[in-house]
Parts: sequence; C-alpha cells; structure tokens
Amino acid sequence: MGNTVGSASTNFCNFFSKKEDAYILGLWCADSYWWSSSIGLSNTDPDLIERFRKFLGTHFPKSRIKFNRNHLFVNSRPLLREFRKAKDNLESLKKENIIKAYFAGRFDGDGSIDKNLRSDCRIVYGNKNETEMDKEILKKIGISNVKVYYYKSANTFCLYVSRYEAEKFLDNILPYSVKLQKLVFAPRRDLTLTRDKESLMM
Repeated sequence: MGNTVGSASTNFCNFFSKKEDAYILGLWCADSYWWSSSIGLSNTDPDLIERFRKFLGTHFPKSRIKFNRNHLFVNSRPLLREFRKAKDNLESLKKENIIKAYFAGRFDGDGSIDKNLRSDCRIVYGNKNETEMDKEILKKIGISNVKVYYYKSANTFCLYVSRYEAEKFLDNILPYSVKLQKLVFAPRRDLTLTRDKESLMM
C-alpha cells in the first residue's frame, strides 16, 4: 500500500495537496517535536493533541501511538523523514486553501492575537529562515503587510501581521484553526468575525 507508513514508499503524507495534512504540517512546524526516530507533538492544549492523534491514527494502530504527559508521539523514521522533507520545502505550498490550512496549524501551534481579534497578530518562530519563508508564502494568499522582528533576549523571531490585514488573515485561517474557532465561538460583544457554523466543517 503506497500510502501506508512503514511501507517502501515515503510519500504517504499529502502535505501540499490535502488541507488536513497541510494543517498538521503547520502545527508540527510550530512545535517541531522530534528526536532520533520519533515524531509527535508537545502541547498543553488537549484539542491540538487530539487533532494530531487523529492524524497519526490514520497511519498507525493505537498500540504504536504513545502519550507521556503533554507529549504525543510515534516511533517512525519514514514519517519523521517525510515531515522534515516537507518542512525543508515549504516553498512548494502553492494552492491557496492548502496555504490557509498550513497557516492555521502554525497559528494554533505558536500564534496569538489580542482579545479584540485585530491587534498583535503574530506567530513565533525559532529561526529567521522559516520566518522569512512564511512571510513570502503569505503573499500567495494576499497578505503582504507583514513584518519580522527578532527578540534577542528570547532568541526568537516573530512574524507580525498588520492590524490592517489581521482580520483578512484570520478570516482565511478560520475554517481550519482549532484555536481561532474556540475564540470566535466564545460569547463576545466585540466579535469582529462571523461565520455560519456549518461552513467551518473541514
């Protein structure tokens, strides 16, 4: 079976053509939890852990998926290779809906925004190259008012979406973002984003 982890094929993830996989790629890129021959997610949000668990469950039996405190992982060199290869080739993200799903994962993993859902929209990165790459990828979905800042004390880079384009960015990722949907569906008087709930189903 060509799409089964552990087979001779290493092309079992559709990161650049399937929205669900693109989201998982973004989520993992934000977290980058791996070592030796294992790969997974380290997160305190149970909804994100469950999302990654469902992805792993499409490729592995439950007995192979391990959970230790906030760490969900599986031992699989082929899967690790596929994730790392995709991360090194993010410029291959072309389709708009795939890019939106990818950024939803990135935002869920390492993004934040002010409670007004307009200001301080940002995603944190561990290195400059990834930050600059994502800045360029955002242009493919019409988000260009973006700046990159380096915080020396924390040794991190931040990609900031201008408050003038924050609503557009959030509107793009809303159908795929677990974190953002929880924010939007919470009772709020100053809610700026509205969506028919049925349209949010992937």
